[in-house]
Amino acid sequence: HTQRRPCRRVVPRALGLAGFRPVRTPGLGVMATTGMRGLNIFIQDVRNAANKEVEEERVDKELANIRKKFKKVKDMTAYDRKKYVWKLLYIYMLGYEVEFGHMHVVSLISAPKYSEKQVGYTVASVLLNENHEFLRLVINSVREDIISRSEIFQCLGLSFVANVGGREFADALAADVQRVLCNGGARPIVRKKAALALLRLFRRNPEILDPAVFAGKLADLLDERDLGILSGVMSLLTGILSHDHRGYEVCVPKVCAVLTRLARNKDIPADYQYYLLPSPWLQVKCLRALQYIPTPDDPEYRAAEVEVIEQVFASTTTVRNVNKNNAAHAVLFEAVSLAAQLDLGEDVSLITHAVTALGGFIGENAEPNIAYLGLNHLTNLVAPDTLDAIKAYLPSVIPRLHDVDISIRKRALDLLFAACDSTNAVEIVGHLLRYLTTADFALREELCLKTAILAERNAKDVPDGERWFLETALALIDKAGDFVSDKMWHRVVQVVTNAPDLHAVAATKCLDRLKLGSAHEMFTKVAAYCLGEFGHAMSVTTHETSPAFYSELLLGSFKIASVDTRRVILTALAKIAMHAGADTQLRQNLGVLFRQHAVSEQVEIQQRSVEYFVMTNVGGNPTRLAEVMRPMPNFPNRVSALEGEVTTAGGGAADAVAVRKARTGGTVRVAPPPPVSSADTNGAGHGSVGENVPTMGLADLLGNNPGSAPAPGAPGGPSGSGMGLEDLLAGVSPTTPGPAQPGVGAGGLVDHMSPLSGPTNGYALGPNASVALVDDLSGLGTGAPSAARTGPASPGHNAASNQVPPSVDLAECLNKLRVADNGLLYEDAFIQIGVKSQWQMNQGRVMLFVGNKHGGDLRNVSLALVGTEPGLAARLAPVPNNLGPKKQVQVLLELAATRAFANAPRLRLEYFAESVDDGVNNPGVNHCSVVLETPYTVHKFLQPFTSDDKELFFQTWRTLVGKAQEVSFVRVNALVASGGIAGIEKALISCRLTPKPGYDPNNKNLVAGGIVPYTTNPNTVVMVRVEAETHDARAFRVTVASDDPETVAGVSKALVSQIAE
Repeated sequence: HTQRRPCRRVVPRALGLAGFRPVRTPGLGVMATTGMRGLNIFIQDVRNAANKEVEEERVDKELANIRKKFKKVKDMTAYDRKKYVWKLLYIYMLGYEVEFGHMHVVSLISAPKYSEKQVGYTVASVLLNENHEFLRLVINSVREDIISRSEIFQCLGLSFVANVGGREFADALAADVQRVLCNGGARPIVRKKAALALLRLFRRNPEILDPAVFAGKLADLLDERDLGILSGVMSLLTGILSHDHRGYEVCVPKVCAVLTRLARNKDIPADYQYYLLPSPWLQVKCLRALQYIPTPDDPEYRAAEVEVIEQVFASTTTVRNVNKNNAAHAVLFEAVSLAAQLDLGEDVSLITHAVTALGGFIGENAEPNIAYLGLNHLTNLVAPDTLDAIKAYLPSVIPRLHDVDISIRKRALDLLFAACDSTNAVEIVGHLLRYLTTADFALREELCLKTAILAERNAKDVPDGERWFLETALALIDKAGDFVSDKMWHRVVQVVTNAPDLHAVAATKCLDRLKLGSAHEMFTKVAAYCLGEFGHAMSVTTHETSPAFYSELLLGSFKIASVDTRRVILTALAKIAMHAGADTQLRQNLGVLFRQHAVSEQVEIQQRSVEYFVMTNVGGNPTRLAEVMRPMPNFPNRVSALEGEVTTAGGGAADAVAVRKARTGGTVRVAPPPPVSSADTNGAGHGSVGENVPTMGLADLLGNNPGSAPAPGAPGGPSGSGMGLEDLLAGVSPTTPGPAQPGVGAGGLVDHMSPLSGPTNGYALGPNASVALVDDLSGLGTGAPSAARTGPASPGHNAASNQVPPSVDLAECLNKLRVADNGLLYEDAFIQIGVKSQWQMNQGRVMLFVGNKHGGDLRNVSLALVGTEPGLAARLAPVPNNLGPKKQVQVLLELAATRAFANAPRLRLEYFAESVDDGVNNPGVNHCSVVLETPYTVHKFLQPFTSDDKELFFQTWRTLVGKAQEVSFVRVNALVASGGIAGIEKALISCRLTPKPGYDPNNKNLVAGGIVPYTTNPNTVVMVRVEAETHDARAFRVTVASDDPETVAGVSKALVSQIAE
């Protein structure tokens, strides 16, 4: 015989039968699954299943057997009913749906024996929820158990109510449960369960308890000596007070008496002491309950609360035992929260004592969890009457910004933000600016926002505050432009415009930074505004302060700027041309720029260019229209938009936040950004998309013709030299000698209306390669169009069909195909679809191998494209309506990237199959209808990035970041992490990107690039930067940038799928 393992009991702990020992008495059986041989065998079979398919087969077989047995109710014994119900529970806990057997569970609850009732209650509490219709059938049975003389039955009924009791239970059973709770003759464990059951019912219907009647009873229950009952009653009281405290003020002295008994007298049994601490969990419940009640008007009640808090402060010490420390500190932190809630008028001794107690927890040697809680509670205590006491501990908070634990760093930032005022603003803001260069990526956005808010809040009270704010804001924008919103520079120009003393200062500082080069694009916006508005306020002592010089600097920034930045620069240049000190030569030079962009594809750029050219270069207009370009008037006084980026919330116990008194400060979290419009952020027009799909024009794209020419632009091909970034930007540097390039006009300015497409799609094609247009998609070939077919079921089968599930992990198959050209796309019991693909330029061909694994015919087979985006032209060849047994057909899918797109096309697969009962497949008709996601996003069309100019790489990077970018914080999988930066490089190569090792100044980071040869824009550049996290070797920040958000989304999705956990 095989030795069998006994199965574990499947009994929810919430039933709370730990207080009873199973005793064999006449007529009362002991519930034990170990004696159920059939149940043990079934559990062992499931555990020993070799794979998921074997497990499902065994479970289906058992469900069929149980269903068959339940049809013969008269032949079933109580033992059989319990055994089969246990099996249903086990199957349900494995994750399978159980749609029958509920009536047998209900009948077990109504049974007279304990062993049957326990099985019924246990299974019902797991299978049924409070809204299940079958629960109505057991309300009377539960009530009979609650009011019965058997304490075991009472515990079963009360535990069941506490687990799944709903509104109907509350209406029917509340009075009975309340009577059990107030019955002094009942055992403590029964009354404790009654308190928890009543709490559940109160949460479902608060009207069942009237404060005028129940408050007195609840106060009497707080005099109980048994701590088990007290624990349940305190949970009930806390739940009631969190809903509404009115009417329950009479409980305050009783709760304080319980705390005094625990903390001072320690009058409790030894079983309730935890490391010599008297029931710390009950103390926490009492302190939290008091937080829901406003400060009592009665001096005796108020004095009782203060005495209890002081007792906790005095008795809490730190010892070496970690468990004892945790328990003692839990009580202390609740006492601190209560002290913060009390309003004691001018008496601040209690809150000062609380600050002193917390200040000892934030030192460098403090345990991390305690330091976190200390910082969090100190932040919650910040208020006008506590600020001076808290500021004494700020020198210990600043080093916590560099803690290893990011959660502690966040709490330290919150505390510095809350405790900052005019006396320490310069020091704190200075520390935050220095910390910005080493802060985590996840923290920089919040750090920048809070630093700017602190600088503006305290600018009026700091000597030379407006200038200090300007320097701080410019430093933030320059150092962390990627992490600040446009509201930052908008606020800077508002403050500077309204402060005449800052006009010359702002223009000078912006000019000094532009002269250094490589300024962030957001800083360029600020500089353009300040130089355009206030450049004339600078004293022209040298050539570097002349309008000709700084307009030349702005022209240099204009070439690599995004559309939004170009709008600002154009306006600034127009204002410079209209300044009193501007000469005719300067206007003519700027007029060249305006004329070139008068035909820009960007409507607003075009309109501004035309208007500014007319204003600055048409005779007489500079004088007549000078008033139009006068400096901006002062902005109206308004609240900073940065303040709206954060919301303030009080801390402490989450349940008690709603009743806390309002205090200054609090923890700050970044507000969610507004939804981003799906429109093209560049505003670039893509033109109309043709309906013809360009095909590859190769003899055999799938490799059957070994004589095929190499792909254009590939090494060894006619265009093996590739294209540099100069070609991608359609221009050259003004200082670089050489022949004129297409798209470059006078002065080296880029003309964005120059031709971007041609017969070669922007690339030189080899002599053996051809690009041909094919017929319209709607009239492709001689076959029927590949629209979704909706045919009837197979003849003779009108009954309901069995849905066929896949037999492979579709997500895993998709992830593999994202970086592989060949592989498995889909497989189930009847059909298998493999793919083989090849890619050239902006075109690809995918051969789908559809095979019938089944011994019979597959009928009404349909494979159709669904959800194709406009930027991806796709054509799918028709598939035969019927597929014979063991047959395979090839279906060609042709793809062409005409313009930017974000999502891959999807395929809808449908078929019907007949099967016999072979032990694996269900007999009858099997139907499959599934939508398959394909891996063919933008990254499949990427071409090598061949430029080796590092400086030009990052110039283009800054341009693309201003157009469209997506930032992902990723924890990489173990395989990538084991390889370090080499693993990241391998993942980039697998996504067809070209890594550039050594380009990034940080050797732990890696950048890469690629080119997407869309038909409408064949030189679309994609760049990726992967930055390593300082404190976590497996955390990386992945930034993908390109000309449009669709391309960014497609490449980012593919890359993250290959490196993420």
